[in-house]
Amino acid sequence: MYKVVYSEDTLLDLQEITDYISLDNPFYAKKVITKICKSIEFLETYPFIWKPRKDGLRELVEPQYKFRIFYMVEYIYIYIYYLYI
Repeated sequence: MYKVVYSEDTLLDLQEITDYISLDNPFYAKKVITKICKSIEFLETYPFIWKPRKDGLRELVEPQYKFRIFYMVEYIYIYIYYLYI
């Protein structure tokens, strides 16, 4: 199994998403972050499902909220570089 490593940018993205959604609904913010994290956890088992782009990054789209998760697989690590909506 692969190990997920979050970049500082990714952690900041997650915090900003949480803060923004929490302004209206803290419960919903937790739900969205949980879905994003579950999608990232899926990569631990299936990191090669998505093809790499020209820059080497792969892109996973979280199915419910459509957040785009950009990552790279190196050896036994999955580096999560950033999130985008």
